[in-house]
Amino acid sequence: MTHPTHVSILEDSLELQHLLVDVLRDVGYEVRAYGRAQDFERDLNQFQPKVCIIDLGLPDKDGLGLLQKISTDRETAILVISGRSSLTDKIAGFELGADDYLAKPFEMPELVARVKALLRRSEPTSAPSQNTHSVGNVTVDLARFTLIDSAGREDRLSASEVAILTVFLNNPNRLITRDKLRDELQDRSDQHSFDRAIDVRVSRLRSKLKDSPKNPKVIKTVYGAGYILISEAD
Repeated sequence: MTHPTHVSILEDSLELQHLLVDVLRDVGYEVRAYGRAQDFERDLNQFQPKVCIIDLGLPDKDGLGLLQKISTDRETAILVISGRSSLTDKIAGFELGADDYLAKPFEMPELVARVKALLRRSEPTSAPSQNTHSVGNVTVDLARFTLIDSAGREDRLSASEVAILTVFLNNPNRLITRDKLRDELQDRSDQHSFDRAIDVRVSRLRSKLKDSPKNPKVIKTVYGAGYILISEAD
């Protein structure tokens, strides 16, 4: 018996909450919605959502701080929904760990499509045959969404970082264009936003891999073209 996918929604507008709950339940997800961050956080361990939909404008907590905390501590994919629609706001969200960002107002079919894409990223169909890989000076555990350094310290990977790293591991020492990444990740954002978001995610990934952007040993940027995984990955 297959268990339904769990989705948590943090949105202080009751009207939008009800719309989101109805449309996501209609496509088969088990959904819980919250108007306050403290209730949302308290229920995370018990509910264990695969996707969290988070509005940054919260009555009881800083949305960006919560986003960073959730992305650091949990394996869940994160979709930000926000009235802050500038590219600067979107990039700030991606830098703090968002996997996707949808500006209000939006159409419900678009939101459902984004949630489905995040779930596909969380369980990549083209993943390598084994889950653990040595990349540079760290060990990557794709199944647990973690990096482990030589001292045994763990760092959490987001769903999008795992998906990007999976594409790289499947294509070592080959140029990976942004168009290929866009296709593999099934990203629906506009090209400019996607390019900026990918740059941010690769930068976060490099930082976690302890890879210097000035002298890369793992991920090399080919300006105007894409990226190459240059590490001898096992």
